[in-house]
Amino acid sequence: PMAAQVATKEQQNRHVRLCQEDKTICDNRVVTSHYTMLTFVPQNLMEQFKKPANLYFLFLMCLQMIPEVTVTGQIPTISLPLVTVICMNALKDALEDWRRHKSDREENERQVLSLNGKSLQPRRWCDLHVGSLVVVRQNEYVPADLVLLSTSHKEGHVYIETANLDGETNLKTKMAPTTLFKLVGQHDTMEQATQAASMLDMTCECELPNEFLYTFAGNIKVSSPDQQISVDEQHMVLRGCKIKNITWCLGVVVYSGKETKIMMNSKKQKGRKISHLEHDVGRLTLLVFSIQIVLCLIAAIASAIFETSEENLKKKYLNLTDANGNARNAFLVLVIRFFNFVLLFSNFIPISLIVSMSFAKLAQIFFFYADNDMIYQGIHCMPRTSDLNEELGQVEYVFSDKTGTLTCNVMDFRKFCVRGVTYGQGMTEIKRQVMMKMGKTVEEPPPEEPEAKRTPHVDLVDPRIDELLKDHLDPHYADVKDFLFHLAVNHEVVPEFDTKGVMSGYSASSPDEAALCYGAQHFGFSFLGRDSKGLSVSHDGQVTKVDILATIKFNSTRKRSSVIARFEEAGKERLVLFTKGADTIILQRLAPEHKSSVETRQSMETLREFAEDGLRTLCLASRELTKDEVDSFLEKWNEASMATQNREQKMDEVSEMLEVNLVMNGITGIEDRLQDDVSDTIMKMTQAGIKVWMLTGDKTETAINIGVATGLLAAEPKALERPMFSTENFEKGGAFQAQELQTKLREVAEQARQAYQQKRMFEGMVIDGKCLELALEPHNQKDFVAICRNCSTVICCRVSPKQKGAVVRLIKQEEKAITLAIGDGANDCNMIMSADVGIGIRGLEGLQAFNVSDYGISQFRFLQYIMLVHGRWCYRRIAILANYMFYKNFVCVLPQYFLGAVSGFSGQKLYNDILYQFYNVCFTFVPIMVFAVLDQDVPKKASLKYPELYIAGKERMYMNVQVSLGWIASGVWHGLVCFFIPYLVMSNGNITHEDGKANDIWLVGSVVFFLVCLVTNLSVLLETCYLNWIVALGMSLSLLAWVLFQGYISGLHGVVVTSEFYGSMQRLLGCPMIYLIVLTSTAMALMADIHAKGIKCSFFPSILHQVQAKVLAEAAPAPDPEPRTGRLAEPGPASNESGGPGLRLWGKALASQAAKLEGISPVEPRLGPVRFT
Repeated sequence: PMAAQVATKEQQNRHVRLCQEDKTICDNRVVTSHYTMLTFVPQNLMEQFKKPANLYFLFLMCLQMIPEVTVTGQIPTISLPLVTVICMNALKDALEDWRRHKSDREENERQVLSLNGKSLQPRRWCDLHVGSLVVVRQNEYVPADLVLLSTSHKEGHVYIETANLDGETNLKTKMAPTTLFKLVGQHDTMEQATQAASMLDMTCECELPNEFLYTFAGNIKVSSPDQQISVDEQHMVLRGCKIKNITWCLGVVVYSGKETKIMMNSKKQKGRKISHLEHDVGRLTLLVFSIQIVLCLIAAIASAIFETSEENLKKKYLNLTDANGNARNAFLVLVIRFFNFVLLFSNFIPISLIVSMSFAKLAQIFFFYADNDMIYQGIHCMPRTSDLNEELGQVEYVFSDKTGTLTCNVMDFRKFCVRGVTYGQGMTEIKRQVMMKMGKTVEEPPPEEPEAKRTPHVDLVDPRIDELLKDHLDPHYADVKDFLFHLAVNHEVVPEFDTKGVMSGYSASSPDEAALCYGAQHFGFSFLGRDSKGLSVSHDGQVTKVDILATIKFNSTRKRSSVIARFEEAGKERLVLFTKGADTIILQRLAPEHKSSVETRQSMETLREFAEDGLRTLCLASRELTKDEVDSFLEKWNEASMATQNREQKMDEVSEMLEVNLVMNGITGIEDRLQDDVSDTIMKMTQAGIKVWMLTGDKTETAINIGVATGLLAAEPKALERPMFSTENFEKGGAFQAQELQTKLREVAEQARQAYQQKRMFEGMVIDGKCLELALEPHNQKDFVAICRNCSTVICCRVSPKQKGAVVRLIKQEEKAITLAIGDGANDCNMIMSADVGIGIRGLEGLQAFNVSDYGISQFRFLQYIMLVHGRWCYRRIAILANYMFYKNFVCVLPQYFLGAVSGFSGQKLYNDILYQFYNVCFTFVPIMVFAVLDQDVPKKASLKYPELYIAGKERMYMNVQVSLGWIASGVWHGLVCFFIPYLVMSNGNITHEDGKANDIWLVGSVVFFLVCLVTNLSVLLETCYLNWIVALGMSLSLLAWVLFQGYISGLHGVVVTSEFYGSMQRLLGCPMIYLIVLTSTAMALMADIHAKGIKCSFFPSILHQVQAKVLAEAAPAPDPEPRTGRLAEPGPASNESGGPGLRLWGKALASQAAKLEGISPVEPRLGPVRFT
């Protein structure tokens, strides 16, 4: 036999020879790590120096080593903090990559049985190649993508669990191709099957590796006997699947290693999502850099003028001339001094800004995970990134799926309709909610009969059905029987069996299919199981063997599924096509005489009623086939199934010709109940100023009723306040009137623009998929967005996954809004990845949405916690952190600038280089990090009780030009105070010590530097709303760090580090005047901030101040000593409803002034339309 051949770029397929491993194709080794021991240092450094900030500080380090411009004696002191920051990032990257290496090693070292020579031997996964013959045993994972050849099952079936691929734990059935299974033979042992398969001269021709999990096309050519066998995804098991319920299966590797479908799907998304606040920080960095350049240029010009003026040149003690006694070139002096000042003022841009934000956000996500209020059935909130924490506090639009997101995705067979007759009593939960919102009387559901038959996922009560099925002479009996038989035959459900071999239930990829199958079972039509030819159904004590001649699967284009069944009934063989699908699809394929029949019209009216009840509907139809029709179809079908290119399209074209002239069997109604607290969550988000949209594939009537039940829509809309764009309103004679829709769109858009100017909002808009497709066209987008802008909500029905993503991207682009998308299924992935923040619900539809999301939760109601609580907290914390980082560097750098102003801008330093370079990473790092991780302005309950607090993030109240300039102005004032009070008291010959010695510049600089550290750390306390021992510890550690570093450079340990600072610590601590300077300067610096906050709180209170007043006024129980989360609890108001001593700092002013100004009592504050200040 020839070796396996790889398809070249010119070829369209891959050719694999059985038992002939092709080592020119990649092996089965998996590598998800980014680095190796050799590449880590160069590659990581290259990645880190792609960041502009790191390049900027590297440039400064190079400047420090140039003799003409250095201010550090050519010692690159900035390398200390730069190396620290780079090492911290490198350590984080190394730890993450070490985990990847560990995971890769565990994966690659797994063992599987593979044919080696003439026997099966254990082999590592990484040693497999394309063409390897592999045996996978029960409960083992599949090592590569395999085409099945044989199994221990007598029909060649394999049951697999695909949780690693899509998160679904229900079993799916795969099978060896029937013809191939017969060639290999049915064997009792895997050794016999392996030997039989290895004797075949077989070539598998298949498509090139791709990422599509649910498609595969190929042909197997067997030379003896000469046969060609079609294979598809039903005959393939993918890497990562687990084999269940059979002893072993045998397969040949067709895709290995990085070419397996699971690995091709695990490629990372291009680029990472960057929050809007990070963009704001980038712009603030450019602003500060511009200020720095201007200040350096002013200082350089002043220095050049000073050093080249004739008057100063005459003062020989200034040493302003060159070695020959001549004046230096003014321009050269300007350039040198400019770079001198660039080095002196380099800390205007905080070197630790990015790493501080990254570590703060990394620590924040622990509290997302540990929040007990976001745990459901043992599933925690799972942050998959920390980059977007603050983005959760600024969301303006929420785009939500319906099924599995707003609803439970637990389907119950509730009602059905056959020939216009409806079966099933009672009112659905959604209908009940709608009627209550409309103020109508809702009858209590009838009591459940104690002896009533109970079947999982069936909630259908109607005594008429049992009576009808007993009376075979009833005129409706045959129709209902055909309907229930259809339910039991047309599906892909797999029966599950317990350890004793007794059937315990059904497993299906879709909960709808399982509910329908349970519904048939409930009324006596039980699906028993499958074999290679078809399936078995029991009814009235008899088992009917149904041969499935062809299965035409559901896809998003067809929106229907069909089977061709052959079975005997009353001694006569029947050939029947069973088809089920969406009503719009089935109605088009009915026979002409049935389209307009009375029964069909009644059924369509019933379908509308089902939709209004919030039920998920499905139409069932069938037709009798002749043997000639079936033979002709199967010939064309088999020919299409042999194609390796465009196989699905060709098979769809063949099926289109068969699925015509159908007869309606009936309509099903499946109930999917709302999740807990959905309505309350949506109401809170609406109060927070967030627009919630629903994008669903359901019918218009169902979506509207879900909208009413959840509170998105009013039960009884006012005229002209709910624009409706439904396809049926724009169809005439079966043709869609696109021009009429465009005209209506423009008219409504003009009304919306006028209403928007009048500040009058529409209640909401409802639009279906076909109308949306036209609205999303470029020439209609402006009108569509104008309507959306003036709507409190928008409900899009019958939309495709592609349309969901397009809507999200359009609103992002046109409204410049921060968007969030939430969903639970594969059809939601597009919009989740398109939104600024993607939330995946870990539900019953698998992990597809969860795997592409930024944050994972298990219930829709947790959205209020992740946005209104944690998101809002994180936005405030990170915004204040970013502004504070620039503020504290202004406070530190400006005293050096002021020193230049009083010394002719000579370039003289004020601080010791060691202290100066560790300012950001040691002396001011801990307090702000504690704040950024733990601080809470109000308790969790208050955040949920007053959703209006969220508006601060939505309107970016904590991070904008005005606020940032306010922080910079505060930094300027604090810098002035911290420099000039010590300078005026201690310099110019003023004596502060008892020994009568004058103070040098380094002692003054030490006092100034201590004041800078003290004032900036105390400024954090002024922003803190909850004081606790961790805050106190952080402050103490920062001051202790200063004491230790100052003591070290002062030589307290007996070694001279720098002669200028030797003994400075003793002089600082031994002078009462310095204590007075520190107290006076600190009080004077912070007094302005305290008064500004007091005035704002007393005379211009925001809603935040009012809520804080309310919290303080309420009687609060003692803090619970036990942590709320069961581990390290997040300290703060989450467990202390009084808000803590930080809030009490302003307690009286908040409670009395807010009450006085708003005309309310401190106990019940009225939260009026007060904006954040």
